[in-house]
Amino acid sequence: MTGRSAAAALSALSLLAAPAVLGGAARGQDRQPPPREHASVVVNIEVPVRVMRKDAFVEGLTLADFEVTEYGVRQPLEAVYLIRNKEVLREEVLPGASPPTPRKVRNYVLYLDLKEYLPKIEEALDFFFRDVLGGEDALFVVTPAKTYRFRSEYLARVPRTEIAARLKGILRADIALGNSRYRNLMLNFYQLEDEEFPPEMADVKETLLFEQAKEIRDLTELTEERVMAFADILKALEGEKHAFLIFQREVLPAHVFGDDRQAELAKAVGFDVEKIKRLFSDASITVHCLYINKRPAFALRDLSQRGSAPLTRIQDLSSDVYASFREMAEATGGLSESTSNPSSALKRAAEASGNYYLLYYRPLDYKADGRFREIVVKVRGEGLKVTHRLGYIAD
Repeated sequence: MTGRSAAAALSALSLLAAPAVLGGAARGQDRQPPPREHASVVVNIEVPVRVMRKDAFVEGLTLADFEVTEYGVRQPLEAVYLIRNKEVLREEVLPGASPPTPRKVRNYVLYLDLKEYLPKIEEALDFFFRDVLGGEDALFVVTPAKTYRFRSEYLARVPRTEIAARLKGILRADIALGNSRYRNLMLNFYQLEDEEFPPEMADVKETLLFEQAKEIRDLTELTEERVMAFADILKALEGEKHAFLIFQREVLPAHVFGDDRQAELAKAVGFDVEKIKRLFSDASITVHCLYINKRPAFALRDLSQRGSAPLTRIQDLSSDVYASFREMAEATGGLSESTSNPSSALKRAAEASGNYYLLYYRPLDYKADGRFREIVVKVRGEGLKVTHRLGYIAD
């Protein structure tokens, strides 16, 4: 098994390049990247589209109900397929059109950046293995300590209840390992805060606490390079790609520093959000962002006994990251949610991934110029919510 530094939880995204394998060694079945399309060949653009009215998926739509534009120019649609759990329930293809056959292979990523083991995550895993994962699917699981790949042949021969039980044990251990540095730094901070310093050394104590807080802030970093590597690896896989980013709220200790110092502890997002949104959209990866807003238990103290730091001053390290992931989800047609219940959130996201329309069209005046071409899909009808990927890079 291949591992990583336990402190860099978010860095696990880049480890999909060399994950640990559950279920034995590969038997020559690694999927190869599909060949890139060139301007000399027919280019078919694939757009998964989800159409909702309130909380219900809208069925019964036809090709005539959809309109696709690129920068305001309407594109000629050739086919639409209604997909439910990778089965084609209905198709409509124009005479003379030859769109690709919808792919049945699905690649799932469960990215579980949890700071503590939550009982509800067990329900989420039971549901995922029982009701979502198919026999031909592939699964990557990213924990705070390692990345694992469940090959399709392993998933086909081992009972799902056994796999889920094994993963729960792995996850519990990896969460403890991957967050040990964070947990210890938090405890050390509170011990230092409780330590008695002479009044004339109050400034020294505040400086030591501030340095500890900065160390906690800098434990993890999600860089543009790592996120781009994650997208490139998924793009190279054959079939559908669905990533469920489940991460728990990360906070600094509840301590009130001076305003200047408090502002300095803010954690900036380490990547160009617009660039990453386009990259994931081009890769045709559906990203679901599920933010667990429950603070880890080891980050809390009995504030009434301390007589300091109101809850409103607890600084959140993950709010900006969540906002960026939420934009990423929107750009790929996925779901985003802030919740304390990962089980119900995963069910909603999985349902969104399994039910959609698949549109195909040949873009007008296509040029392989490496530019991003933005897609807008409209659906005839009132009160509809339409989600789809933002666009693609013409390469």
